Amino acid sequence: MFCGYVKEFYSKNIDRKFKQSNLKVRYGNKEEIKMFESGNKDKKIYILGSSGYLGGLCLEYMKSRGYTVFHERIELSDFSALTTMFNKIKPDVVINCAGAKAYPTVDWCEDHKEETALVNVVGAINAMTAALSCGAYPIQICSGCIYQGGKRKVFTEEDKPNFYGSFYSRMRVVMQDALKELPVLQARIRMPLSSIPHKRNFINKIAGYNRVISIPNSVTYLDDLWPALEVLMEKKPTGILNLTNDGYIDNGHVLEAYKKIIDPTHTYEIISLLALQGPGGITKAKRSNCVLSNVKAKELGIIMPALNKKRLEEILRKYKENLNNKVL
Repeated sequence: MFCGYVKEFYSKNIDRKFKQSNLKVRYGNKEEIKMFESGNKDKKIYILGSSGYLGGLCLEYMKSRGYTVFHERIELSDFSALTTMFNKIKPDVVINCAGAKAYPTVDWCEDHKEETALVNVVGAINAMTAALSCGAYPIQICSGCIYQGGKRKVFTEEDKPNFYGSFYSRMRVVMQDALKELPVLQARIRMPLSSIPHKRNFINKIAGYNRVISIPNSVTYLDDLWPALEVLMEKKPTGILNLTNDGYIDNGHVLEAYKKIIDPTHTYEIISLLALQGPGGITKAKRSNCVLSNVKAKELGIIMPALNKKRLEEILRKYKENLNNKVL
């Protein structure tokens, strides 16, 4: 149901959304501009994890842009199955959006460590090495939840992780360290947000909590992420790349906009980090709070504008329009 709705949404909106996108792409010459505008539709893309939130949105976006997209489910723990499929299809690009369930929160990973490690570490390594073995450009969607610092420190791709407070984050560090030895693009996102309601959308999540912390954090607006991936599929950089919007947001600002646009009766309480994750707190595992630098992405020609008050309210108005089609 969710993917069907997303398909309809993108088919109606993709041309207008892309032309009017706040994501700006800079190129050095007319040939590059022509290349990007054509979209290089001969490309074959294999998307892993297409039944999930990120993968489903990525799938429908890339299909709407005219790419040939494959998304048959493959067990990431089965390296042989991955290589067999990739060698059969010969994709130009493999995008791994799959991840452990981690729902309703990352505390799920504390009680499902084997499954988390199998998907987020072993599965990611299998997917990327299988992609490399068939000559595809490998893109791993990964997480910036490996730092702690609020707005005091803006973390670059070269900064070593400093947050190990949850099993989820520790496994992300293990995956990152393994993949950085290979010619893989690690597309690092944080707190993915969209105008399409879904239980994994950051808007849904934060609105579902009665008590929240309000600390500056980077965010990735998915309507900006997918065009960015198109650029990267052409330029083919490897290594770690932060794909977050300029600046940061905090939960309090998001919830105030939510009250204004979506539900004026919504109530919540701002609590301290200690009350959230300290002794006798709400969560089982600690939470990462950090701001990531996107300077490196800008150097590649990608600009993902900040979610300032005006833009955040625009997103929430679109979100409100889509609420009748939400999947929780």
